[in-house]
Amino acid sequence: MQFSTGHGGGRRRYNRLAVPSPAAAEIAERELARQLATLSRARVRPEEAGAEVQAVAWWNGLARLGLDLPLVAVHDFGFLLARPAERVKLAAEPAVPDGPVAAYHGLLQEVARSESLPLFDRAPLRDEIVAILLARLLADAFRLWATQAKPASASSILPLVSPHYRRSLADLAGEWNSDWVVGFLDRVVEQGPNILARIDQFDLGPLRLLGYFAPGAGVSDLAGLYQLFSAPRGAGALDFCLDLVPSLLETRRRGSPQAFAVDGYASLEKRGPLDALLSSELAHDPDVFEVKALSDELLFYGHERPRDERRQVHGILIDGSVSMRGAREVFARGFAVALAKKLSLMGSMVWLRFFDSRMHRRVPAAALGGSDLPYLLGFRSEHGRHYARAFDDLAWELQAEKAQDLSLTIITHGQCHIPRSTVARLASLASLWGVFILPPPELVLDYLPLLRGHRLVTAETLARPADSRRAALALVDAVTVESRR
Repeated sequence: MQFSTGHGGGRRRYNRLAVPSPAAAEIAERELARQLATLSRARVRPEEAGAEVQAVAWWNGLARLGLDLPLVAVHDFGFLLARPAERVKLAAEPAVPDGPVAAYHGLLQEVARSESLPLFDRAPLRDEIVAILLARLLADAFRLWATQAKPASASSILPLVSPHYRRSLADLAGEWNSDWVVGFLDRVVEQGPNILARIDQFDLGPLRLLGYFAPGAGVSDLAGLYQLFSAPRGAGALDFCLDLVPSLLETRRRGSPQAFAVDGYASLEKRGPLDALLSSELAHDPDVFEVKALSDELLFYGHERPRDERRQVHGILIDGSVSMRGAREVFARGFAVALAKKLSLMGSMVWLRFFDSRMHRRVPAAALGGSDLPYLLGFRSEHGRHYARAFDDLAWELQAEKAQDLSLTIITHGQCHIPRSTVARLASLASLWGVFILPPPELVLDYLPLLRGHRLVTAETLARPADSRRAALALVDAVTVESRR
């Protein structure tokens, strides 16, 4: 039996009955036991239950990136990064004064003393973020090891529920030889200076930005997150988002005082609880009473209820064509993320969407803390420009949805030519607002009168970072006010 699920424009098919075969499950169990046996060499001792399960969760994330490291390294470096120092202890110095394990222990001590490490303690790190940080630290050592003596991994995913977690590490180490990890520990020690340098050079901007959004549902796009953390320091769109979003965090949806009755009755209705049934209805003969009950003709007292409030929907359309590269792209994406955050905090349902020669998938603002923020900041168009077709498709799509209380903000440049008839159709379905970045000296677009409003972002506005930030926040306030009228 199969079923489909969609996200935006794409659809994926799943087999509901697909489960690992007994052979595959047995292979995964054996690989789990082999990896757990390496923890007998671990030098980090976290003071919490279930540390092995936590390390395996990080291992699975790394495996999705193609880095099937020995679990001992994932465990030791992962807990040094992800847990406060007071909850993590290093094991005693090994009895043998030299050798790979002693050198590895010395490197872990240097990592634990790093002045940058406490910066990771400010907020709990999600599993996928720990996997990304570990990949940034250990990828070079893994490549050196993989080209020399890396044994093939028997499984690409390890189970998080298994009887092996209840076994002692000594029993596992006696059953499975873990000498194969020594070669990797050698490579890690060789890369020690680079690992320490990377810890000090970690750009925590992506970590801060992800922290402003709730984690998205579903499996995170680890490759996208890896690219986000690998971007050069000062990446424009990300830094601009960090300039804008913290200023909006005090926004809250305003509550209104309760204005409906909490007792007594306000009306007569045909449905309700038995204790609200009119006493006169009990005077009917049993047969008549049953017929009226089955026909929904009995009368009940009804309480006054608050009016159903429809949640406003706001779509943010971002021009993703090649014409938006450079300063336009930085301002457009930073402004779009900030506007999505502001409207979400005010209770609106917000989605974002790129367009070029077509409309790309919708990105719910509620998912920006997961896999979609890297997509939003790193999107690159692989198509040409065909605004007429893209917006015609959008008009048909919105017409089929028949959404109410819909507003659209279009973020583009001054040469976004859309047929006036198409814009008129969209204007009949939603309130339209336009933001034109670096337009020509004279903006000539025949559909401008059909927009509820529009703003221009000029070269003078983008000349200085402070001016760009001020203009973006002013635009966020203006669009928010207009969309809620």
